[in-house]
Amino acid sequence: MVMKEERQENKSGQSPDISKMSRLLLTGSTMLADVCPDCNVPLFRKDKIIFCPNCNRKAVYVSSNDEVKEVEHMHLFSESIEQLQDILTGKLNYLSQKLASAESYEEMKDILQLVELIVDIEKKILGP
Repeated sequence: MVMKEERQENKSGQSPDISKMSRLLLTGSTMLADVCPDCNVPLFRKDKIIFCPNCNRKAVYVSSNDEVKEVEHMHLFSESIEQLQDILTGKLNYLSQKLASAESYEEMKDILQLVELIVDIEKKILGP
């Protein structure tokens, strides 16, 4: 996402949450000179993460169109991973319920094999 340097009125017509920005400053965040390209609210940095307190989205500085494409690709990839993790968590919850009501050894074995497969996939997603 390319940061804009000029300030304009908030595109949504809403005023930014000044109290939220004040709390961020009091808790150690740094207000930056750059603004969000979507809502024109000042960006903040905390723990090396740059974000918009109004949009609740992370921001990234880029210097070329190639970098913009790379950042967009990484963002889509991370969203897909998050969705996959949510799905896997839901399936684990479902299998836990099925395991609790399983009556045969064979049914329990099948469920536990699926649980093991899901856990292995989650480990691969999360990395070492």
